[in-house]
Order: sequence, then C-alpha cells, then structure tokens
Amino acid sequence: MTITAVEPAAAPPRAHPAPVRVSVARTPLPPHAPLALATELRRLLGEDQVFLFESLAGPDEDCRFAAVGAETLARITVRDGQAVLDGAPELVDRLHPLVDRAAGNVQRLLETLHGAFSVETDVPLDSYAFGFLAVLGYEAAWHLEQLPPRAPGQDPEITLTLFRHFVTYRLDTGESDQLQAHADEFGGPGVLGDGLAGLVRALPDDAETPLPAAPSPYAVRRTVRREEFAERVERCLEHIRAGDVYQIQIGHRVEVTTPLAPLDAYRRLRRSNPSPYMYLVPWAGRTLVGASPELLLRIEGRTLAMRPIAGTTARAEDPAEDARRVAALHADEKERAEHIMLVDLCRNDVARVSVPGTLAVERMMVVEHFAQVHHLVSTVSGQLADGSDVFAALRATFPAGTMTGAPKVRAMELIQEIEGRPRGAYAGALGLIDVRGQAATLALCIRTAVHDPVTGSYALQASAGVVADSTADGEWRETLIKMSAVYAALTGEVLTA
Repeated sequence: MTITAVEPAAAPPRAHPAPVRVSVARTPLPPHAPLALATELRRLLGEDQVFLFESLAGPDEDCRFAAVGAETLARITVRDGQAVLDGAPELVDRLHPLVDRAAGNVQRLLETLHGAFSVETDVPLDSYAFGFLAVLGYEAAWHLEQLPPRAPGQDPEITLTLFRHFVTYRLDTGESDQLQAHADEFGGPGVLGDGLAGLVRALPDDAETPLPAAPSPYAVRRTVRREEFAERVERCLEHIRAGDVYQIQIGHRVEVTTPLAPLDAYRRLRRSNPSPYMYLVPWAGRTLVGASPELLLRIEGRTLAMRPIAGTTARAEDPAEDARRVAALHADEKERAEHIMLVDLCRNDVARVSVPGTLAVERMMVVEHFAQVHHLVSTVSGQLADGSDVFAALRATFPAGTMTGAPKVRAMELIQEIEGRPRGAYAGALGLIDVRGQAATLALCIRTAVHDPVTGSYALQASAGVVADSTADGEWRETLIKMSAVYAALTGEVLTA
C-alpha cells in the first residue's frame, strides 16, 4: 500500500486503532564481541536481516552503547512522498490502519507511529527496549520543512524497520542483554527462537580474525572535478557577499568500485578509524558502512541533547606537531566564528521543542580527539516540553545545521541548486528510536560509504562549510580529509588532491 505526501482535505476524526501489545523479555548474555555476533547472524539469516552499531573510540559522552538487531518484523519505506509497508502479514494488517489514518501526510504518519505499540518490559523508559532502526536520508527534510520542489530520487527518504531481536551492550560495565520481542502479530518465534544465548557461547574471538586486505584492481570516479568544486565555492561566496546566507555546506562525491565486501570494508574501517558511531546497516537493497563522529540527537527520558561538530584538522603522528595543530584549530578565527554560528542554529532548533528556561550549552567549542582528526565540538541540551516527542525533536532539528549552513532553509535551497543531485543517505541520520518515546540515539550519516551490490561500487561524500573568508583550495582539502579514512579502508591508499 502507498500514501502520498500531499496534504489532504479535512476529514472526520477516526478513532486511533488499538496498539499492538508487545512484551519484551530481557536476558543477560555471556561476554562476547558485537561484531562477532553480527557476523554470525548475517551468515545465518542473510545480510539484509541484521544491523550492527558499535562505539569504539572518541569522547566518553558518545561511547555509551552498542547494539545488534536481527530478524526483520516490518519495514516502512517512504520514497518520493509515498509510504510502503511490508513485513509479517498479521503485523502489516495491524499497522495498515495507521498508514491509512495518516491520510497522505508523512509527518502525521510519524506522529501516529508513536502510539502504535504498547510495550510491557522491565527495561527503563530512558533505555532502548523495542523500536525502530531509523534511516533518514537528507531528502527527508522535504517532509519536515517548506522547501522548493525537487526531482524524484532513487533513494528512500525514510526507512523505519522493526526487528524481533536486539542485543544491547553497556560499554561502561561490559554487560549485554538480549531483548526479545513477542506479540501475537509477529507470527511465531522466528528463526532464532530462544537460541541466541547458545549461539553467543559458541562465537569465536573476533580479535583472532585476520584483517582483510583491500583488493585490487579497483576503479575510482570523482563526480566533481577540483575546478568544478572551486566554481561551486565561488557561487556560495556570491550568495554570502549578497547577504543571502552566512554559511553553506557544499560537497562532492567519490565512487570506488571494488570487490571488497561490506563486512570486510567495515572491519577495515573500524580498525583504521574507530569512532563513536560506527555502523553496518542494510538500507534499500544496499549497505551503509560508516564511522560517524557526530551525534544528531539523543533523548534520555525528557532530556534532548545535540553535539554539533564544526572545525576539523588532521591528526599528526609527531606529538609536538599534533599539539600545534590542536592549538591552531582552537585559535582559528574562521573556525570559531563558523562554530559559534552553528551552535546558535542548534540552540534555536532545541529551543523549539524544549521547556522555556531549560536550554543550555553544556560545553562550548571544546577540541575533541578522534582516530584521524581533531574536531571542535559543543553540547546543547534542553528538557522536552509537554507534547513533544522524538518525532517532534526530529522535525525541529533535522537536518543538522552542520550539514546545511545558516540560515538553514535558505542554505538548503542553495545546496539543492548548486550540488544539483540528491544527497541520499549522506548528511541524513540513522539510529534507534524506542517506541515508548523516551529513548533515541541518532548519529549523522557522515564518514560513510554506501555499497551498491549491483555495481560493486561504494559512494563516499563530504562537505565543507563555506563562509565569507573561505578559499576553494581550503574547502576542497577539508572534504578530502573527511573522506580519507573511508577511502583508505576501501582502497588501502591515500585520497590525494
């Protein structure tokens, strides 16, 4: 079934369908590596039935948990303003009235899903128990903001997937739990049944698995030449000089064709660039392989937090040179001005759904250290107002200002005009949303390769923030720094200018 994104005429109110009653059993599991479990589940169930999130390195505030999900129950896919629901027949039948009740409005569909399930569990409300693996492509913004019409794209704007099994890992304690969801509509115990604990006990030590090499030959295609990128930067500067915008995030794409499988690409990426938000996620017949440093939003109870990143410098092997680069980044007036501008944008977004007086900048412009780069990072938080939930927070904050520029809507209009093609998953977000509405973690979809099994290619993309004193060469180098870790994981080589 499909719905369109056209706002319908007023209709008589209809009773909300009764929620699907779900019980979630929590079972402690023996110690094991999330990657080892995900690898075995992919072998048993298929690559499209398993996702992996890991948090391997970075600030403690971001390195909190890992998760593995298995056995798809249902999926909602929104593409070109139409929603398609597929999955377990009885569950699809129960969710069908919710899609119908949305009556053609994607925002209403998302709001309606908040009350679609009633969950019985001992998992605290501010922790993940049962919910959606959410992937929001950049073009999901067209359902959340008033933007100029765009050409249809091949990628879905939104996918929301329910899984029968979750394994959650608390990185501070080393403990892990299986969260197994049961409902009459789920159609039996599934393939794994209650056998996950036995499977975990038989897992190999992932550390003993040799790291795969980057195979050759491979082909590399740049969709934008350096000269073309310079022209894009100049167009941005013209709009900035005219007072149209203060900053625009403009980027380009590199495509790498290689026989390297997504799991092997992920293994190489996690070794070379361990990051706080790493993922191996099936998406629309493709696979997202990512090592994102940046949180879009986190909801714990009624607390909403965002951690915008703006300001980047590459790490150096020599400690003295590395310290010099950190000091230079923190003192760079261009980077500081850009960062303050984007923090202000973030504050405005958070304030839209927060209780007045609770908005806070907890940390401002701190240099945080990652595997291959240093970033300037801030933390903005607020307490969600009554009537605001995770979907209201998404409407207020998506896409991240660090992916667009400021003012956000005008910057997005210019990005559409200047880049001239959909961004797809890049600059969107992905993560977990608990259906009870008080737990969510979504990371920005950056430092990511999108694998297409039909062509055997990986698409990489990065942007740089153009401001009044930007240079084309400087912004070009910044995009290459941002793509370098993923490129090296795929090819074993350095991405050169």
